[in-house]
Amino acid sequence: MSRFTPNRPDHLVASIVALAEQSNRLALDAAMEAARADREGHTATVVDQICRLAVGAGVSAGEIVWLVTELESATEDLGQLAEAGVAVAGMESCMIAVTEAVQGVADRGAPVEVSSSAEALRRVSAQLAELLPRLQPA
Repeated sequence: MSRFTPNRPDHLVASIVALAEQSNRLALDAAMEAARADREGHTATVVDQICRLAVGAGVSAGEIVWLVTELESATEDLGQLAEAGVAVAGMESCMIAVTEAVQGVADRGAPVEVSSSAEALRRVSAQLAELLPRLQPA
């Protein structure tokens, strides 16, 4: 009996795409929840949402870097690398937008944790930006 075994590079690309999409959804949801809490004056909720977002985004970016490294060693298929690159670029773009929103909250006098989270999100964006050249065909 033949059992379907997914192609490792295909699985890695699918994992990168899924993780980037999930990270984007979670980042946008957290940012919207923080904005709502900010409007209502719930500072503790804002800080909690933004700190969780920064930690989660950092973990996701680290996992994506690992997956890309695995993908590079598993394939030379430029199409697969480019597909992963699109997902990473989308996540980078999302992180930049969310970082700007978080920085806006910080600039309005939020606790220092919010500024620290904005800086952590900037580092995530930079980490993803550094990854992109590895995924773009020469």
